[in-house]
This record gives sequence, C-alpha cells and structure tokens, in this order.
Amino acid sequence: MRLFKTIRLIWTFYKSFLFFSLVITTCCLSVFGKYGFSVFFVLFWFKLSTLGLTYYFINNYKTKEYYYYRNLGVSKSLLWAVTLTFDFALFIFALIQVNRFR
Repeated sequence: MRLFKTIRLIWTFYKSFLFFSLVITTCCLSVFGKYGFSVFFVLFWFKLSTLGLTYYFINNYKTKEYYYYRNLGVSKSLLWAVTLTFDFALFIFALIQVNRFR
C-alpha cells in the first residue's frame, strides 16, 4: 500500500510540469522526425538543458510544497530523481519509436 501512495504522490508532483515537458518532447520529436539521427545530439542536450531549467524554476516556485511531500514520507531528492528519470526515459523511448517508423 505504501508503494502506491508514493507513486501517487510522485505523479501529483510530476503533473505540475507535465505539460511543459510534453511540449518540449513533442517539438524534439518533430525535429527528429524531419532531420533524422543527425540532430540527435543537439536534441539530447536540449532536452537535458530544459530538464535542468525545469528543475530550477519548479524548485524555486514550489519550495513550500516540499513540506507536504516530506510530511507524507517522500523526500525532495526522490521526487526529482524519479520524475526526471521517467521524463528522460519517455523522451528516449519516443525517439526510438519515431526512428523506427521513419
């Protein structure tokens, strides 16, 4: 039961920047679909830099909300590690799918 609660809390946190992340991923996928593998490294670093910017802005914007998650047993580092890893893994998976169907 504790695992589902933690997943739900992480999902709630991730929803706060999900739209922005999906817009960036969609733009990267469209560029990758048009130009192919030659722009992979540019898109890779672009996505990593936008994840860094997301971390910076959300971290400054939601400083008080970390108390909520901490009181429920989820640390700030766990929130960020899981959400950023999931987002980047989703990005890589989508790139593989676009490359496969290209």
